[in-house]
Formats: sequence, C-alpha cells, structure tokens
Amino acid sequence: LPILGLIFITGMGVALGSNFLMQTIQKVVKNQFSTTDIKLVMFVIALALAFSALPAGAIAVKLGNHRAMLYGITATVGLMMLMVLVPNALIGLVAIVGLVAVFSLIINGTIPYALSLVPPQRAGLGTGMYFGGVGIAASLFGLIVPQSSLSVMTPINTAFWGAIAFVLAGVCIAISTKFQPSIST
Repeated sequence: LPILGLIFITGMGVALGSNFLMQTIQKVVKNQFSTTDIKLVMFVIALALAFSALPAGAIAVKLGNHRAMLYGITATVGLMMLMVLVPNALIGLVAIVGLVAVFSLIINGTIPYALSLVPPQRAGLGTGMYFGGVGIAASLFGLIVPQSSLSVMTPINTAFWGAIAFVLAGVCIAISTKFQPSIST
C-alpha cells in the first residue's frame, strides 16, 4: 500500500512540476527574448521533447530508470533555477535546450517507473495510481494557482514552486527504490 501512495505522489509532483516548468519557460522566453509568439516557441519545445524521447530512453536503459529519473529531476531543477536566477538570453537559451534533454528523462520514465513497482498482474493499478496523481494535480493546479495569480507570478516564483514539486517527486522515487514488487496476486 505505501508503494501506491509513492506512485500517486510522484504523479502529482511530476505534473505540478511540469506545469510550473512550462510556465517558467514561457515567462523567461517572453522576458529574455521579447517574443510575442510564445505559442510557436512552446510548440517547438514540445516537438524537441518528442524527438528527445529516443536518446532519453537509451540513457534510462543504460543507467536504470529510477536513476535516470532522479538525474533528470536534479538537472531540471538546477537548469530551471539557473534560467531564472541568471537573467541572460544566452544562459536562458542554453538552459532551455538542456531542459529539453533532461526533462525527457523524467517524462519518459514515468510509466516504466510505475510498472516497476507493482507485480505484472497489478500493472493497471500502478499506472492508474500514477495517472490519478497527475489528474489530481491538474485539477488542483487551477484551484491552488488561479490564472489571475499565475499571470502575475515572476519566473523565480514559478521556478521555485516547480522545483518543490519536482523534489517531492524525486523523494518519492528515491524512497521507492527500496521496494520490490511482490510476486503474489
């Protein structure tokens, strides 16, 4: 039962962290690059995330999924904070490119993470708990951070809250490495 809670909270942390990460990137792009076409930039970032899935998967296979996700979380938090604490266009651009690479280690590892913690006959329960956490986080995000508040938050604020969410997910992933799926039904 504790493992299901860890999977659920990991889903919440990754979802909240992802939401705050994307808000942070949007704010940095708008502030650093004076572009009004944020949607196009975010589309390019989403496309780059899709293309980074194969290299991220290869890294996860080599390092192990839990470790790759923890490295991804650590690097994502570091690059996100660098991007907002050192307001420089070149650093912002390098951080965004780096974020695409390391964030992929997180998002591509979520399903294997959930599946690795439950016995095969409980695979649906494991993924359901993860996506339940994602769904709760998505629903709560609008309540916790209304659009009116989000629009006035600084990039430092959104990066800080994103970092907290990712660290929460990272703690759950680290704790979950102690658990092995049981073979019983």
